[in-house]
Amino acid sequence: MIPDLPFRPREEIDRVQNAKFKEMVELCFDRHPYFRQRFTDQGLDRGEIAGLADIAKLPVITKTDYAADPEAFRLDTEGLEEEARVGFDVMHTTGTSGGRPTPFHSTAHDFYRILTANRRAMEIRGVRDTDIIANLCPMTLYPYGAFHRTIAAANAMKVPVISPMPGRPSPDFHWSASLDEVVGCIARHRATILWGVTSYVRRVLMRAEALGSDLSSVRLAFVTGEAVTDAMRADLTRRMAALGARDPWVSVSYAATEMQVGSVECCPGSGYHNPAPDQFYFEVVDPETHAPLPDGEAGLAVLTHLDRRGTVLLRYALGDITALTRETCPHCGANTDRFVAMPTRADDLVKVRGMLINPGTIAEVLLADRDVDEFQIVIDHEDPDDALSMDIMRVRIASAIESGSNHGDALAEEIRRVSGVRPQLETVGLRDIYDPDVSLKARRFLDKRKGL
Repeated sequence: MIPDLPFRPREEIDRVQNAKFKEMVELCFDRHPYFRQRFTDQGLDRGEIAGLADIAKLPVITKTDYAADPEAFRLDTEGLEEEARVGFDVMHTTGTSGGRPTPFHSTAHDFYRILTANRRAMEIRGVRDTDIIANLCPMTLYPYGAFHRTIAAANAMKVPVISPMPGRPSPDFHWSASLDEVVGCIARHRATILWGVTSYVRRVLMRAEALGSDLSSVRLAFVTGEAVTDAMRADLTRRMAALGARDPWVSVSYAATEMQVGSVECCPGSGYHNPAPDQFYFEVVDPETHAPLPDGEAGLAVLTHLDRRGTVLLRYALGDITALTRETCPHCGANTDRFVAMPTRADDLVKVRGMLINPGTIAEVLLADRDVDEFQIVIDHEDPDDALSMDIMRVRIASAIESGSNHGDALAEEIRRVSGVRPQLETVGLRDIYDPDVSLKARRFLDKRKGL
């Protein structure tokens, strides 16, 4: 293990990645149920894969492939070193045909490397040994990486972490914290870093403002789980400053259960650094042909594991569109690869009245309006019981704005300008849109049309 590998010369990173890839592919030819069968079906011989220069010969797989038979993606570790044979834990990612989350298995070998990846990510983000992390990720019925890996990251960095445990995973779980309790916990322990899902962190800050809480100790917000626009970043930063924080900033993470860590920013707008190039190899490929694209060109993000013994994925499509660079970061000097465009879901665009719209552009307008506390964009049929009736777009907002006011008219017109569709504005209560004591993630876009 090379502790500072992200900052080593690019040539050294390339050598390490190539060696790890060859070892991982050999293990998959010998011990991976799914890939052994795929390689046989494809007529692919191990001699054809000499290194990363040949990675495009491997098939790109999807979450559907993985979710259909997750156990087939576990390496057979019989006869390997003990750390590879010991099952350490199981996290879960969304999506199986039966509706249950997909298990992601880690061995002791994997967990040791997860700690390394998370410590490196913390170092890239500028965590100090005096920081105190507030883990605002929810406790869930099925273990997810967000809650547990936040604790692991703090442990690897040797800094304190407090976990208020918002969320209600089960009637048998009696330790859930309300929004007010979460705010009180942050203030009482003088937390310096807020770590959680973007919309929930925002709601915590809003509630702290309403309560007049002293969160002047907070200097960073680590947010993940949702796309973060410039408007959202500015909103969170402004709210932290209003609560007494000095020079606060927001660090965005592009994370996935299949990584157990996030690609992270060293400063706002720096791009999302791969903290463990010895564990992950990223490509950006053409969404249709899966041919690798040059650095800087937008396409489908693809992940290959380089050093795992539990669940192993090769050329796994993460489902997001972004761009990649291997140039040195001008801000921190890291030579690891970085995603340089905010990843967006490949299927984010929707059609309304024949217009292809991006809900994200509408969200930016609403976030930039300081009179809007919360919002939800709803696409429906004019007659909900008639699937052939005209599409309508309703924007539900929680604020003092009245839908018929001049301000409301101006807001509706601005939404029409950026989307091409004029919405119906509906003013509702804050918790009618998003109740953080029920769900930790706001549903800001809802398509209710039947058959879609």
